[in-house]
Amino acid sequence: MQRALPVIVFALVLISARIIGALNSESLGNLQPFGSLFFCGMALFGSRGVILAAATWLLSYPIASIIQGYPVGMEILVPIIGFTAMVGLANFFKSTSPLKTFTGSLIGAIVFYLITNALSWAFDPLYATKSLATLGQALWTGLPGYAPTWLFFRNAMIAQAVFSGVFLAATRTISLSSEEKTTDAYS
Repeated sequence: MQRALPVIVFALVLISARIIGALNSESLGNLQPFGSLFFCGMALFGSRGVILAAATWLLSYPIASIIQGYPVGMEILVPIIGFTAMVGLANFFKSTSPLKTFTGSLIGAIVFYLITNALSWAFDPLYATKSLATLGQALWTGLPGYAPTWLFFRNAMIAQAVFSGVFLAATRTISLSSEEKTTDAYS
């Protein structure tokens, strides 16, 4: 139980962050750690590094959707496809420098944004006309009555940079600490 406690606490923090973001979607829209966690989890720890991100996101998605007044249905596939693309991209950044992993994480956020907004444009009936103009609308302003999608993108990039930096720094610190303990044990 003692070894599981940090994972449980971290999972609760992630779910809480998702719910707080949903409650304040106008000001905190997409300032979430999940993109970074999916990308860095895969880049640093392989497929086992994605398990916590996937579990907490899947638990929090229906709650956040209900809070925001969105239906919970097949729409869940759109972010899942985006996260899957990020995880696939992260495979190319395994065993690279922290700077390259950080850069890849930012590229992953761009890929996620493009995929999810293009899929929303393709399948949302509110984009009645499928043209380059309405695709541009989906990528920049979104649908009338909602916050512009460029705000979503800006917040996604801020969150990706901050949380990826935190995850990479924490992993580096833990790694250096483990190396020091190993060195001290052999001294």
